[in-house]
Amino acid sequence: MEQIYQLPADFFGGNPSETNIYFYQTQKSSQKNKVVFNQNLICFLQEGNKEVYYGTENILLDNTKILLLQVGNTIMTEKTTDDNAYQSILLFFSDKFLIDFVAKYNIKLDQNATVNNPVIFVKDEYVSYYEKSLLFLSNTKDPGNKLTEAKINELLLYLIENKPAETINFIQNVVNRIKNVPFYKLINNNTNFNLTNEELAFLSNMSVSTFKRKFFETFSNTPKQYYIEQKMNQAMLLLQKKKRPSEIYFELGYENLSAFSNEFKKHFGVSPKNYSI
Repeated sequence: MEQIYQLPADFFGGNPSETNIYFYQTQKSSQKNKVVFNQNLICFLQEGNKEVYYGTENILLDNTKILLLQVGNTIMTEKTTDDNAYQSILLFFSDKFLIDFVAKYNIKLDQNATVNNPVIFVKDEYVSYYEKSLLFLSNTKDPGNKLTEAKINELLLYLIENKPAETINFIQNVVNRIKNVPFYKLINNNTNFNLTNEELAFLSNMSVSTFKRKFFETFSNTPKQYYIEQKMNQAMLLLQKKKRPSEIYFELGYENLSAFSNEFKKHFGVSPKNYSI
């Protein structure tokens, strides 16, 4: 059974705060895990290597760099060291936190920012000392929301001061995505209706070309692939609730059970019947 990780929700019992710090360790490498990030992420990799697939980007991360990643779906591979060690510090922050941060510090954004996600920074001396300061919190079960918020504020302000173009672009892209909420809701409310790109473009009051461009900016994916992934994720959840494939295929927008079964097996490598056993 394939698992799709929801982060940081899975780390915090499904109820993360607006800002969170998680100290992650494992002794096993993993290949191409599907991960849905419900909050934005700053990753300090300390031991091992990470490979991140996000949209059309493929990023390699080691312990000399930090990663900024916004909300969205990713595929991640984690490789331990020769001593079977993998360790990272993960800073999570919500869209709301970032909007409040922009307002609080009067951050000047760039409306013409180019899409720039994920973002990689090489650790300089300040960032390395900052990383060490985070380690002092690792023995604290819950550092507290105010302290966590202060530490994330500190890092974002430093990056804006020293890496302004990349950091401002990252923040602007998050803001742009938030502005796309009405478009996001329209798309997701029509997941199972099998509407064409032309029909969705009409509902969005856009030309087809503008719709496709807007879609990729919002979801970092093509409409076809995005809808398949949404349907398959929903199918997985329904099957986990012990519903039979014959009960859900029509609900998911498939004309017949065979079409649904073929798509599911292509996506997960196992038939929905066997998946639900």
